[in-house]
Amino acid sequence: MKNMDEMKAIRGVYCYYFPEVREVIDEVCENFPHDVFLSSISPGLDDFDKPIIEKFVKYYSEDVPALKDFGYRYSTDGSRQGIFHLLAEIKAKNADEVIYVFEGEYEGYQEYASRLGITIVEVSEDEDFSKLKPGYFFISNPSGRDGNVIRNEVVTDICESHKVVYDLAYLGMTELYEIDVSNDNIVAVVASMSKPFGMYYLRSGFTFTRKPLETLVANKWFKNIFSLVVTDRVLDRIRPRQLYDKYKLMQEKIISEINEDHGLNLKVSDVFLLANTSDKIEGFMRGDKFCRLCLTPYLLEEEK
Repeated sequence: MKNMDEMKAIRGVYCYYFPEVREVIDEVCENFPHDVFLSSISPGLDDFDKPIIEKFVKYYSEDVPALKDFGYRYSTDGSRQGIFHLLAEIKAKNADEVIYVFEGEYEGYQEYASRLGITIVEVSEDEDFSKLKPGYFFISNPSGRDGNVIRNEVVTDICESHKVVYDLAYLGMTELYEIDVSNDNIVAVVASMSKPFGMYYLRSGFTFTRKPLETLVANKWFKNIFSLVVTDRVLDRIRPRQLYDKYKLMQEKIISEINEDHGLNLKVSDVFLLANTSDKIEGFMRGDKFCRLCLTPYLLEEEK
């Protein structure tokens, strides 16, 4: 197993706080939206998120065209809040259901599930899904395992026997690939501004469901208005694929230099923030099969 003590790459995905997004936030703060907050009584802010969620759906209409068909939409504290509430609902209403994830998946599923007393079962993508006890699959796509797109056929196969919660945490960070969420057994989709725009600490995300998710109804009163203002402005100012077109070239350059300097065999992930390899590199393994590296420190270095 190779050692990467000298590498700047990190195992966890700490998103690059893109300068393009910083510029937008500077503009918002320069003329701070006090008028928005002062409208809390009249006309009120309960529905403030609705047009912004609609803008988000239209922004990604080429990536996820069937997202528009989810009838229930909630503003959340990033995607993690939606994930927690979906797990809690399964625990409360379908306690005997099995929850599956792929080996090496996003750790957040396990972290929240364990604290709710839920056991998550890891399976291989090569599994015969029809032979598994029917349950729920939590799937990140593009995948948190290696930053690569999971083909629609795989998810469709899962939907034949199971329900799916679809996590679009890296949405828009790859070349255009139409993600199909039209299957009725895809019961929920979560998405976030954290990774695609480096807005991790602004906690802006959305949850889309086919049936009401009652525990999120109260979010109409308890949402982060400032983060929604920034989200609205970012979606106006940064076109789809703008960041991908720029940072994909930087990703390729960085990975080429790492391989040359350290004799590694890193590959370019579909997500421009990540690299992956079939080699086993100490500290970067996700399960036994996947090895993923986050390049954010190199992007910061390139900026300086």
